[in-house]
Amino acid sequence: MNQRVASALVAIPLALLVIVLGRAYLAVTLLMFGILAVREFYKLAQFSGYGPLEPVGVLGVIAFVVFGYLGLQQTVGLVVTAIVLMSLTCQTLVFGGRNSIANSAITLFGSVYVGLPMAAAFMLRYTGGEQAGFGYLLLAILTVWATDTGAYYGGRAFGKRKLAPRVSPNKTWEGAVIGLACGVVTGIILRWLGASLMWWPHLGVSHSITLAVITSISGQMGDLAESTFKRSAEVKDSGNFMPGHGGVLDRLDSLLLAIPVVYYYVKLFLS
Repeated sequence: MNQRVASALVAIPLALLVIVLGRAYLAVTLLMFGILAVREFYKLAQFSGYGPLEPVGVLGVIAFVVFGYLGLQQTVGLVVTAIVLMSLTCQTLVFGGRNSIANSAITLFGSVYVGLPMAAAFMLRYTGGEQAGFGYLLLAILTVWATDTGAYYGGRAFGKRKLAPRVSPNKTWEGAVIGLACGVVTGIILRWLGASLMWWPHLGVSHSITLAVITSISGQMGDLAESTFKRSAEVKDSGNFMPGHGGVLDRLDSLLLAIPVVYYYVKLFLS
């Protein structure tokens, strides 16, 4: 058994346990991984020659998770404004404005890129009630996992045409299509399971398929986006948090785009 499989066998049950426990357990876990992930992102930016303000970005992630825990969705703009003000103030008074545009933009982007999905994950867990929220979050995570697994093994077995050779040479169109198919099948299975367990009595087939498709595609785009960051930084992994899997950002990259997509889809069309 290789390190990749062994790490997954440990991580998946722990992740599911935290989701089931919810509340403080989930909030603390999201906070911890959010801080680790945003620090890895800023490290990639530093390797790329930039100087983001890590303390400001970390505070932003903490604020996102705290407000998400409190259910204050309307505070997103407040957090973004605070990050911009703190970043520009530090750039002006401490660093004398050197590379202020790039560094301030990266500081803000990193905090939102990681912090908003952490808040969205917690809020999704309780959207529509305990049971529905559990089902929605589980659907997001399992659809992304199924997509990643299908794309990885499908690409290795059948991949011929490169998807984005300058960003991620190992990814292929065949793998992406197989990953999408696995994600959709997983979404349909979860729809049947959710209806059987009364998680979402009103989640129809069309919503299930649509949600699975956009979750799978956004997850694959999240993976490619992080590959672009690593390519710019000229590193293979964002860190070494999990043997065989790289850093925290490497494990969360697909979910960072997929979870907000699921959350806002549910809020707009299913709530």
